[in-house]
Amino acid sequence: MNDKEINERIGKAFVSATPDIRGRILSDAGERKENMTNIIIPKKKKILTRAFAGIAACLIVAAGIFAGGFLKKLNRDVASTVSLDVNPGIEIDVNRKERVLEVRAMNADAERVIGDMDFTGSTLDVTVNALIGSMLGKGYISTDANSVLISVVGGSEGLRERLTAEITKLLDTDGISGAVLSQNVTVSGELKTAAEKYGITEGKAQLIDRIIKNDPRHTFETLAGLSINELNLISAGKTLDNVSSSGKPSENLYIGAEKAKNIALAHASVAESDARELEVGFDTEDGMIVYEVEFKSAGCEYDYEIDAKTGNIIKAEKEADDDVPPATDTPDTGNTITAEEAKAIALKHAGVKAENAVFDKTEKDHEDGRLVYEVEFKSAGYEYDYEIDAKTGEILKAEKESDDGESPIPDTGDTITADEAKSIALKHAGVKAENAVFDKTEKDHEDGRLVYEVEFKSAGYEYDYEIDAKTGEILKAEKDIDG
Repeated sequence: MNDKEINERIGKAFVSATPDIRGRILSDAGERKENMTNIIIPKKKKILTRAFAGIAACLIVAAGIFAGGFLKKLNRDVASTVSLDVNPGIEIDVNRKERVLEVRAMNADAERVIGDMDFTGSTLDVTVNALIGSMLGKGYISTDANSVLISVVGGSEGLRERLTAEITKLLDTDGISGAVLSQNVTVSGELKTAAEKYGITEGKAQLIDRIIKNDPRHTFETLAGLSINELNLISAGKTLDNVSSSGKPSENLYIGAEKAKNIALAHASVAESDARELEVGFDTEDGMIVYEVEFKSAGCEYDYEIDAKTGNIIKAEKEADDDVPPATDTPDTGNTITAEEAKAIALKHAGVKAENAVFDKTEKDHEDGRLVYEVEFKSAGYEYDYEIDAKTGEILKAEKESDDGESPIPDTGDTITADEAKSIALKHAGVKAENAVFDKTEKDHEDGRLVYEVEFKSAGYEYDYEIDAKTGEILKAEKDIDG
């Protein structure tokens, strides 16, 4: 639906919603004229009659002024506020007759959706219809981002349900299976302050508050910059107070839970048949949407965070399963692999040659009742820490982090270009080059690694990336509200 069609729809709505009463008024006036009767007033009562007539006229005028003023006040007073959130956030004030008093854009995307349309005096239904149509036409609602949040302050009984049904019908007509969240908003000073701080509607602020109360690991700052579809994904399957949900949020932009699960299992070298309590769900990490994969196997708990767009492993943790009773320390009978074999296992896993490694530690110890080798070494600006089963040679723990004491890797020129780094960042962010304003694209050293720092702004957000200048791997990705 284009802007012209939207404006024509609003125009037609105004025509049909405003009756032509001129003819009726003239007809009524004619009938009254035909029914007029001449009244003769005796002269001796003229003064008294005039006095009563004057008083009556004053009372009629006063009553008319009072009634007219009262009705005008009722029509100007805000009876309800409805907000529509996708990524554009829009608030609509209506009177008791659900006629629009004001439409407010909460961000740049919302201003683009509203454009030059003036909804003052139109019905709420026509306004919502036009705004959703504009969001569809401008690509804010699509098969890739199909979630809409409806929030209602005040209003008639059933208003929230009626709008949910109407918007769902509109999306279905456009061939989109919508996912609609709806809620009644209880206005508070705290909610209003949060909405103003982050430039969002009070409805979105309340939804974020409900998500945080359900899962306190989240913060308002990290969730405020997410779209409604992203918020819908991370809260899917959870019960949020006073929030109704219909439809399923789109996962088209992401690798899928099945692939995320397989990436984690492959990294852990655990067969799915050996994994217990396997759970996969959406979460956030530094403003990035990730799959959180958790499972247990062979006395260990595994916790992974997988970049939902690229499949890169953001976090991989493995620790002893607290539900498994601690085992008695396995006695060292000497029937184990040697220290040199443990070193070789660690080096092979790390992809490091022995001549390029400096070992700090290789010794036997007991870990959760199991006899292990603890192997620690440094190479090429990194520190490696391994725990290896002394009986079987199985790797129980493998960690790699930057060695703060190492000199930075020199810039030999054998790196990706600045334009390639920009393209990698834009693709990950889902932003077109023509819609981005770059503030910074330069090489730097981070923990001994040569990286590109890429910063840009788009559609009310600030993006900050660190990209490995050698490999193009994304090391950091952050998205915050601009300002």
